[in-house]
Amino acid sequence: MKPKITFITRHYAPSANINGESVRDMVKYLSDKFQIESNVICMNKIDNHGAANRESVGKVIRIKSIYQGQKAIFRFFAFLYDGFVLTRKALKHKDTLIVCTTSPPMLPFWASVLFKKRIQWVLWSFDLFPEGFNATNLISAKNPFYRWVIKKTYQNNPTFLIALGSQQAKYIKEKYQKEIPTLILPCGVPFFQNKSDKIPNWWQGDKLTLGYCGNLNDAHNPEFLKSIIDAMDPNKHQIVLALYGNRAEEVKRYGKDKPGVILVERVPREQLHFIDIHVVTLRKKWTHIAVPSKAVSAIFMGGTILFCGDKSSDNWHMFKEAGWFVDENNQMSQSVKQFFANLTSDSVQQRKAKTPELIEKLQNYVLNTYEDIAKQLK
Repeated sequence: MKPKITFITRHYAPSANINGESVRDMVKYLSDKFQIESNVICMNKIDNHGAANRESVGKVIRIKSIYQGQKAIFRFFAFLYDGFVLTRKALKHKDTLIVCTTSPPMLPFWASVLFKKRIQWVLWSFDLFPEGFNATNLISAKNPFYRWVIKKTYQNNPTFLIALGSQQAKYIKEKYQKEIPTLILPCGVPFFQNKSDKIPNWWQGDKLTLGYCGNLNDAHNPEFLKSIIDAMDPNKHQIVLALYGNRAEEVKRYGKDKPGVILVERVPREQLHFIDIHVVTLRKKWTHIAVPSKAVSAIFMGGTILFCGDKSSDNWHMFKEAGWFVDENNQMSQSVKQFFANLTSDSVQQRKAKTPELIEKLQNYVLNTYEDIAKQLK
């Protein structure tokens, strides 16, 4: 059967990347329920962090990247190249609905430049670029090249938008200066995920367990994690850290050998429900540019969140009933101390009791988006 939809993304199964996994879940659903086949155009990069390894679904077209190292300047030019070749390859499938993700960075720029108004395409937003480069202080918002790229990125709008949350959707539509039909699809809903009965060796039933499991990079605040390590009572609390990313090592070094701090390589997703409070951090300047998926996965597995960032973020907007908020300001450490002073098992259970309703809402977001996409293809 000829594919009716084409996805453009940097990562795809079997790469263990949460963005690629989200694409795979939609491809599988469209195939299983509607017999709608998909093309997936991706880079041949394999990532071992952030999601489960799964078999590919659909007709997969892999393209070799020119660079997979870590040097910033080479990575930037690789992002430019990757976005261009992915978008150019998608032009061969312009008779299908083209879904352009925001990974690799600069992919929406190339979609706007090459697709223009000639091709029906959808923007599926994860982290937003080039804004992310500015938020990381790699380039000034006043830089003429940056301003030109921003202008071109939002010059030609997609047919409709798939956003991580309503707040991010509002931000993107303001950039396009147009009202665009929008679907909400939070990233990190493990739709086919079971909970394990096997108790991890780090779990202690007489303590409240906090956890940070995932990427810790420039969008996240390592000082927030350090303040938690300093403020918690190791007789009552413990924190499990499964970290990767460019800010991970400094937190690992800080927490090493400190009472109540447990460093592990990873926490399997099926064991996330053994963590009572999932730590989520997003620097204010990254608000709407990123929406950490770890908050979504935490809620879906029945946990609560301790969020440090801006209240307008989708993480807090969606999950405030099941969490605690710490403002990212010069009072952050004091706020964390106050959080632990007031923390009780009852307050955790009260917030956990809110998660079934939130889980149902997350599932509805996913199913409604999948169904709406299918309607577009009939």
